[in-house]
Amino acid sequence: MGESHKLIAWEVGASRAASGVHPDESLRAASVWFQAVVTCLMERMPGDPESVRLLTLVVLGLERSITARIRESAASYSSFLLNKVHEAQIEERRRIARELHDRIGHGLSVAHRQLELYDLHRTGKPATATAKVETAHQAIQETMLNLRAVTSELHPHEPLNSLEKALVYYLETVDMDHVDIRLRVSGDETWAAPAVRDESFLILREATRNALSHGLPSKVLIRVDFAPHELRASVDDDGRGFDQTTGGGSRPRSDGVGLLSMRERAAIIGGTTTITSRPGHGTRVDLYVPFGRIT
Repeated sequence: MGESHKLIAWEVGASRAASGVHPDESLRAASVWFQAVVTCLMERMPGDPESVRLLTLVVLGLERSITARIRESAASYSSFLLNKVHEAQIEERRRIARELHDRIGHGLSVAHRQLELYDLHRTGKPATATAKVETAHQAIQETMLNLRAVTSELHPHEPLNSLEKALVYYLETVDMDHVDIRLRVSGDETWAAPAVRDESFLILREATRNALSHGLPSKVLIRVDFAPHELRASVDDDGRGFDQTTGGGSRPRSDGVGLLSMRERAAIIGGTTTITSRPGHGTRVDLYVPFGRIT
């Protein structure tokens, strides 16, 4: 097969991979086409030995040509998918780097700076020095929460058997004794597809993490209601809230990343998230997913 034909076969394979067409489909199409051509030739070919010999040569040549093109297309298909996997791995590394920088690096920098200020003020201004230590302590607590969230996201993720059990397990790892966290789940979880349960868990976990890390609440209520046709869930806290008209005001940039992530995950399962907040009046995140609309 010439180089130009190889290039065409390669482009066809990449195009079909991008469209989600498996090589088996190309093989079936080639088989049907091959049978049709051979049948047509046999019907029109005279029965003398020379004609049979020529037909045999044509059929063998046709088979080799089809096989070569299928092989090139399959190689292109595999290469395209491997490149996509590689790109996804690179993007995942970038995401992890952003998470570590935004969630972990920021908290450690704050704690380090507050401890430096403690050393500066501990002799002349003991009250100020004590306040700096308390701020450093809060920053370290928040960093520990963020580290748990990042590491849990790196664990191999299996489809959830139970959204409620996954949330209970997550809340047990949070260890926030000063916050009253309550979880209420109603309805039959099997009404929701596994993908809906998986993404809903990640959304609710992120909303809870945001509330605990940035909201400074005394109470957090997580509700999940399953119905035959939809899922509705919410995370409601009584923390400090924020001004939505200013895009979050003084909320950390990592929190904004978390809010965007929740919206993107909801869109994957055909749902929406709504965030309601006011300074001094807490924050509420609502998740709504109508069933049968996963993208």
